[in-house]
Amino acid sequence: MLKLFKSKLKEEEFGRKYFQKLKKKIPGLELVSLIGLELRTKLDSRDEMRHLLDNSYAEYKNAPKDLNEIIEKYTNASKELFEPRKSVKEERIIPIVKDYRFLNETIKQNPSFESDFLFEKYNEELYVFYAEDRETTIAYLKKEEIEPLEISFNDLRQKAIQNFGNLATNIERHGGDGEYMVTIGGDYESSLILLDIWNSDNFPVDGEIVIGVPARDLVLVTGSNDKKNIQKMKEKIREINATGDHVVSDKLFIMNADKFEILE
Repeated sequence: MLKLFKSKLKEEEFGRKYFQKLKKKIPGLELVSLIGLELRTKLDSRDEMRHLLDNSYAEYKNAPKDLNEIIEKYTNASKELFEPRKSVKEERIIPIVKDYRFLNETIKQNPSFESDFLFEKYNEELYVFYAEDRETTIAYLKKEEIEPLEISFNDLRQKAIQNFGNLATNIERHGGDGEYMVTIGGDYESSLILLDIWNSDNFPVDGEIVIGVPARDLVLVTGSNDKKNIQKMKEKIREINATGDHVVSDKLFIMNADKFEILE
């Protein structure tokens, strides 16, 4: 039988393609190991670098035809890990919302992350990480990196949210009948929970505003009295957390005063 479509790459096949592309961008880069989706590399006398390919591979599985574009995008970001870090630009600092799973996994990879990097708890599920929005990647910020800015943490928080608000000029609400999806272009949707947009004028729902943030590029919205749409939202969140890339949370959240809390 004529085989019209190539089978998807297995994890290590994908990893090898990733390394070969990265090596072209970084002459002298050596492959230390490749186990599943964990790639370790070394350049000159520097410490080994660990690359986790889970998100890039998940993105590839959802869109196999975009293999080359996906590897190009992610290796551009990996390349920056080997370049000297430049001074942080205050106007590029933004907040990134992730959940406790991301924090726990990051600490496993880098035990000093908790003491070295800038982040804070948002609620029992979510955390806000502060980062610099760069040309090809998002660089999470170390505490020492903002010292030259001579800015307090409270001022940093306000500045980051203000910067994000300036970037989020293309917020789009999709859907209707009490069931909505909010997008802004693909990378920072989860951070929308920090903006002052959550009101009945923007989201006419039945009851209090309830949201799901299953992935970084998607926020789902309905009302606390809308049992049918809440169930649909739960199913969608479960599906995305099982098969999607850049997952954020598997919980629902309800607006309480000016902040989202876990919906029990």
